[in-house]
Parts: sequence; structure tokens; C-alpha cells
Amino acid sequence: MRSLFPFLSLYRTHFGRLLLGTILAITSLAASIGLLSLSGWFLAASALVGSSLLFNFFYPSSGVRGLAIGRTISRYFERLVTHDATFRVLANLRIAVFSKLIPLSPAGLNRYRNSELLNRLVADVDTLDTLYLNLISPFISAVMVILFMGIGLSFVSPLLAVIICGTLTGLLVLFPIVFYRLGKRLGKIVIQSRAKYRSQFIEWVQLNAEFLLFGVQQQATAKLQQTEKEWLDAQSHESQLSGLSNALLIMANGILVTVVIYLSATAINVPTAENPEALIALVVFCVLASLEILTPIGIAFLHLGQVITSAERISEITEQQPIVQFTGQAGWQKIAENQPLVEFKQVNFTYPQRDENVLNNLSFEVLSGQKVAILGKTGSGKSTIFQLLTRNYDPTSGQILLNHCKIEEYPEQTLRQHTVMLSQRVHIFSNSLRENLLMGNPNASDERLLEVLNQVGLGYLIDEQNGLSLWLGEGGRPLSGGEQRRVGLARLLLSDAEIVLLDEPTEGLDRETEQQILQLILEHCQGRTLLMITHRLNGLEKFDKVYRIDNGSLV
Repeated sequence: MRSLFPFLSLYRTHFGRLLLGTILAITSLAASIGLLSLSGWFLAASALVGSSLLFNFFYPSSGVRGLAIGRTISRYFERLVTHDATFRVLANLRIAVFSKLIPLSPAGLNRYRNSELLNRLVADVDTLDTLYLNLISPFISAVMVILFMGIGLSFVSPLLAVIICGTLTGLLVLFPIVFYRLGKRLGKIVIQSRAKYRSQFIEWVQLNAEFLLFGVQQQATAKLQQTEKEWLDAQSHESQLSGLSNALLIMANGILVTVVIYLSATAINVPTAENPEALIALVVFCVLASLEILTPIGIAFLHLGQVITSAERISEITEQQPIVQFTGQAGWQKIAENQPLVEFKQVNFTYPQRDENVLNNLSFEVLSGQKVAILGKTGSGKSTIFQLLTRNYDPTSGQILLNHCKIEEYPEQTLRQHTVMLSQRVHIFSNSLRENLLMGNPNASDERLLEVLNQVGLGYLIDEQNGLSLWLGEGGRPLSGGEQRRVGLARLLLSDAEIVLLDEPTEGLDRETEQQILQLILEHCQGRTLLMITHRLNGLEKFDKVYRIDNGSLV
């Protein structure tokens, strides 16, 4: 239950709407019970008086109509207000969760699949909306309506008021405890199976070609079906418990009605009431209507296990502390000619949850305006240098200086403004060509975008009907792998950053295109500082220095 407390605090931002929704729920429930009770009394009283002209038919009939209209209106606005408030809370919750995920990337999120993160951000957050709609509001409404029933029935018969309201209160306490315990384990299985199934399904769709190629599609499908079966079995057991809850409530209500009918003949004694015998029908129908109070409670607490498990899964991520925290306030100083701009001083680094050092006592410097190539075999630590320069991680020991200042003393915005990196994998967002390019420089004009597209050999894209508004879709589906890399290069050319980091920028390109791209990069980096990771020896004569890394050390 403790895992729910951080999420309950978000309700304070919309407390007024949530309170209004609860009041409307109480009004709707009270009107529903009052309608059935008054209707029962009215019918019984009308039958008792027969055709007597002394009986006032107008007040009861007006009351029935008023309660019917009031129930309809209050229920409509209750649904409107409670769902609006819930969606607002969910929006705040998603923003809060996402804002905590961002600082964890990439170090704190590496062990999670993308599909798993998406499932927690969407499906698990959605599960939390039942906390207010199906549990908090109905429970408070039930308590208040039972209290109102006790007050009202005490004027008819204190004994029946105690029996009826005492029984309802006992059921209100007993059912949540019993069905929460019965559904706790099943709720956990449902949530975990759902997450596992969705991750496996996405994997099955994405890798279906490989499964067919290697002849393992049948095994992969069987694995997916087994997970689906576990999920469906848990849901089936929950449905059975839901049916059991409703059956027990109906049985308890029936027993209570029988007891009330038996006691009504002697317990009700209101001599001043008009047609006191009709009050028996009022009490009996009030008990029948009371089933509406408790019906949502058992089911809500049965599913509480799902809500708690979802909250725990979200908290598992959000309660992590970021490995890298940007707390510095240093400003970027003007760069002097030939000054040391990038300095590694006896840097050691080990990735989290690993024992061996990736970098070992690494020291080197890069002067402003220099072009430096970094060579080394796979796993030697080249990419780790860039991970540290972009502060995805902090060194285990040693210092990294940028422009004579420790890298951790810069705020994140300053570091991103003066450093740009082109990685091996270029991500294309599901947006227009223009918006994808503006990531490199949000202030670039359309003329500048067209110029850069022509420079990287993608001018033909704007010859199409939509021009810069060309929709690239998820992952840049209309583009080939080479075209996607060129879009990433275009972003780099649009950037004004003084430090340029390139990780295998020509990987997968033919020799002629490689020479064109390399020449374009070098022209762009005139007056800038360039560090490039590469496996190829072509064009190294154009660099001022070549560093070779082996086993995390400079050789």
C-alpha cells in the first residue's frame, strides 16, 4: 500500500474537482436509494388508502419525479467531473514519470527494453486511474450514504436502523479485506503477464523475418502463446472472484431483507405517521436499494492488487537516483586560439554493474581547432570517451576539463549548446523533414535547411510535392539507412557547437560517398574542434592528430 502514497499526492493539484466528483457520487447514490424507498412507500400507501380522496398523491409523486431527475443529472455530472479530474491527474502523472525518466537515460534505463518502458509509462499509469474512480470515490460515497441511511431510518425504527446500517458497515469493512487478499496475488500475475506478453509480442512482430529465416518461428510463437495463456488464466480467476463477490453480496442482501421483513411488523411503531404500515415497504425497499452501495466495493478491492503492482513497477524506475546530475552553474568562456579545449587527466571508468575498467588512467588533450581521429579495436573504449564527454556517465576517477573548467560544473544546457555528437545510430522522429532537421538548430530558416540538404545529397527529397513538410513517419520508414545517416549529418551541419564528436560517421557508405562526406565534415569544422572515432585509415592525413586506444589506454 505504501507504493500508492507518492501517486496520491498528485491528487492535491485537482483536489477541488475530485471533491466535487465525490459529492456528486454521494448525491447520485443517495437519490437512487431515496427513489426506490419513496416509490415503495408510495405504492404501499396508495394500495392501503384505496380510492380515498384524503390521501395526498401530489407530494410523493413530485418527490419520485424529483429524485429520478436528480439521480439522472447528478450521475451525468458525476461521470463528467470524475473522469475529467482523473484524466487531468493521469496527465500530471505521466509528466511526472517522464520527467523522472529523462535524467536516468541512458545509464539507469539500459537494463529495460523500450517496449517495457513504454508499457510502464502507458499501461501501468492507465491502471492507476481506477484508484480514484473505482475505489476512493465509491468507498467514501458508501460510508456517507450508510450514515445518511442510519439517520433517516432512525426516525422510523432505531432498531432497524442499527441492524441495517450495522450490517452494511460490517460488509463494507469485511469485503475489502477479504477480496483484497484474494486478488492481491492474481493482480500481480495479471500485470506482470500483460507486460511480458506485450514485450514478447513486439519482439515477435519485429523479428518475425529472422524467426522464419532460422526456422524458430514455431518456438517463438509457442512461447508467446504460453505467456498469453498465463495472462488469460489470471484474468479468468479474477472474473470468477468478481462473480463470487456479487453472489455473496446478493446473498447477504437477501438475508438482510428477510430479517428486516420479519422484524418490521413489531419494530416499526410511528403512530403520528400517515399510513404507518406503508413504512414497512419503505424500509424493505431501502434495504434492497442498499445493494448498489456495496456492489462496486468488492470488485474494486479485488483489483487493488493490480493497482499496487502497477505503482510498484513505476516506482521501481522513478525512485532511482540519476547516475549523472547536472548541478553546475559555470558559464562558457571565450575560446582562445590553440588553448587546451578537451583534457582527460588520469581518467578511469567502469560501467555500472561491471567489474573491469573500460578506461585505465587515460590522459590526453585536444587543442581548440584541432582535428583528432581516435582509432582502436572494438571494445577498446573509444565510444566510452564520447559517453563521458556528453556526460551520459561520469568518470570513476580522474578529471575531464572542457575549456579549462571541470565538465561537471557546466549546466546541461550549456554543455549541449557547445557540444554536438553524431552517433552510429541516427534516430528519425515521426514528424516532418523540417522538424527532424530543426533539432540541429531550432532557429534555422527554410533556406538554410534547403542548403544543408543539398550539401548532404538529399536535395531530391524536397523536389517531391510536400517539400520540407515531407512526413518521415516512425523511424524514418521512407528513408534508407544511408539517407537516415545523411539526415543526422545535416543536423550536425546546422549546429553551431564548437566541439564536434563523430562516431563512425561514414560507416556503411561506399568509398566515393565516404570521401564526399568526410570532406564536407572537415569544411564544416574549420575553426571548430573535431574528435572522430573511426576504423578506417582513409583520410587520416587530413587530421592534426591520431590517437590509438587499446584496452582503455592511450598507445
